[in-house]
Amino acid sequence: MNARSLCALAVCTLVWTATPRARGQTGAPPSTQPATQPSTPPSTPPSTPSANDATPAPAPQINTAPIPIAPATQAPATGPRVRSISPDLSPEALFQEASNAFLSGDLARAAAAYGALTEEGVVSAELETNLGTALLRQGRRGLAALHFERALYLSPGDDEARADLTEVRRGNVDRLEGEAEDGGGETLYRFLSPLPGTVSSIVLLAAFGLGWILVLIRQLAPALWTRGSLGQIALGAFVVAALAGLVTMGAATAHRMALRRAVVIAASAPAREGPAARSASPFEVHEGTLVRVDDTLNGFRRIKLANGLTGWVSSEAVELVVPPRWGGAQ
Repeated sequence: MNARSLCALAVCTLVWTATPRARGQTGAPPSTQPATQPSTPPSTPPSTPSANDATPAPAPQINTAPIPIAPATQAPATGPRVRSISPDLSPEALFQEASNAFLSGDLARAAAAYGALTEEGVVSAELETNLGTALLRQGRRGLAALHFERALYLSPGDDEARADLTEVRRGNVDRLEGEAEDGGGETLYRFLSPLPGTVSSIVLLAAFGLGWILVLIRQLAPALWTRGSLGQIALGAFVVAALAGLVTMGAATAHRMALRRAVVIAASAPAREGPAARSASPFEVHEGTLVRVDDTLNGFRRIKLANGLTGWVSSEAVELVVPPRWGGAQ
């Protein structure tokens, strides 16, 4: 039984318990218009922004405190390593080496060490923020935006990651027409993502179970029901269950939205009319652009931009915010 059914059943039971009953009574379009307006003149092909071309970012702040190590399966790196990292280092030593390299200005080695930690299966909002910061200072805006998005998925209240992500988006090449008219999807996601889905589901089950236990007592021992305050407790339990059900449904909706979020990590990628390299390409997307993935076929992903335009891009050009190793889609 899903959360919506539990919530509806809780409300119906609430009404049933509040009604006096006699003893023994039972209740029964594809578009050809360009999706983007490059900030550079049309005659100049878009190129990968460099650190000098990017909008100046505030002085980076990284978390150098040790982070918890959560074991997970191995997964491919999200970006190429710049320098090799010793495989004999422990995760704690890797994190310390990465932090020292960043503070000393060796951004390439810092990014490589942080990336090695993600390959080791370490899942941490601080790690994702630090890796994004190192990549941003190298001018790798697409991968930086990806890791800031992941940090916010793990910790929606991370103000540092949100500020850094805003800085990346401010320097994006793409200027989406109608971006503010996306139906409020981004606003809805930001509102729902902090909801504690796991906690609310536990509260839902506990309160709903308690309410039905008290209803059973009403049927088996009506005298005990009338002498005590069990009726009020049952009513309160079903009210709590209904509220917890709403929170659970909101958190589940945010999770489904998160599984479809992706970031363009290629400098530029043609968006085609079909999942084939020979299909026409009416527009391009550029690194750092947030998209929604609707389908995957033949090495292509069907993406939807905030302004509603859709197209097929190479799977290598976009990366899901929630990777498969975290339980995301393939």
